Amino acid sequence: MKTANWLTVCFVIISTAVCSAAQRKNDSTKSDNLIEQNIVTAQNLLKTGDAAAAVGILQTALQSSPQNVKVKFWLGKAFYSQGNYRKTIENLSGIADKFPKNSSEQIQIVQMLGLSHYVLGQLAEAIPYFEKITQRQPENGEVSYALGVSYIQTRQPAKSRETFAGLFKVPTNSALAYLLNAKMHVRQQFEETAEIELNKALELDPKIPEVRFVLGELAIYRAEIDKGIELLKQEITLNPANAMAYYRLGEGLSRQLKWDEAIPPLQKSIWLNPFFSGPYIVLGKVYLKKQDLGNAENLLRRSTQIDPNNFGAHYLLGQVLQQAGKTEEAKAEFALAEKLRGSGEKEP
Repeated sequence: MKTANWLTVCFVIISTAVCSAAQRKNDSTKSDNLIEQNIVTAQNLLKTGDAAAAVGILQTALQSSPQNVKVKFWLGKAFYSQGNYRKTIENLSGIADKFPKNSSEQIQIVQMLGLSHYVLGQLAEAIPYFEKITQRQPENGEVSYALGVSYIQTRQPAKSRETFAGLFKVPTNSALAYLLNAKMHVRQQFEETAEIELNKALELDPKIPEVRFVLGELAIYRAEIDKGIELLKQEITLNPANAMAYYRLGEGLSRQLKWDEAIPPLQKSIWLNPFFSGPYIVLGKVYLKKQDLGNAENLLRRSTQIDPNNFGAHYLLGQVLQQAGKTEEAKAEFALAEKLRGSGEKEP
């Protein structure tokens, strides 16, 4: 009798354990199914552009399953679509390796993390992700460009040169690679490094076009006007079709108040490229200084047609009209110039 009772107790215990395990499994299955449903719902919301609703659903799902990498992936993606890059990083960091190697999810995670760090100005942190992307997708030009910029900003000119050489498909150690790298450094306002790269380009190829042009621009920017003018003249000798070189030369001469000498290169710049407002503005200023108000007005009106939001063009045109006795027109131009001043341009 005692044996029978013991067997009954054992049976009850085993049955209870089995039922509990089955219940837990059933509850887990229900939870997994609910999470999958939440993910599908969030995916559909993202397709319709309702990222905020998708974030809400996924955050609730993550509370019930904090380690679910699939939920974290889609939550990070939802935040990324909102432009919330800090939250993107928070949710995607550390989960890339949880997905199969080279899977769509892993590639997307790496790309979103790289671009999120980049947008937030965390360029050193962005670099490892960009490097992984460019290894997998060497033709991804946008990421290659961002990687090159990140190298510039973190003072790695050799790596930026290699990156831009690959992007523009030129040999890494060629004069062209040094020129391209220099131009990118100028864009990022790293003029000192740019000058080093440009001088190296000249060492490799003394007759390479455009190097002297960029060096001339840098010299004029530093108020080394004589040096800049000489470099620009050398550039024009090498490449007489360079409209920008004529423009910068005329601008440099105008800064030296050499009005008559500035006119020919500015005219040539316009003849070569009639759709850029710069030489029209400088030439208009030159004719204003020479009191040739008719030519000045024509040129400055043309510049405002090409570039309607240029503060300097409208301001100079106002001066010309004022001196020509066209008071009301002058007032209108000065008012427009004042309105455009908020763009940060300086008075010419």
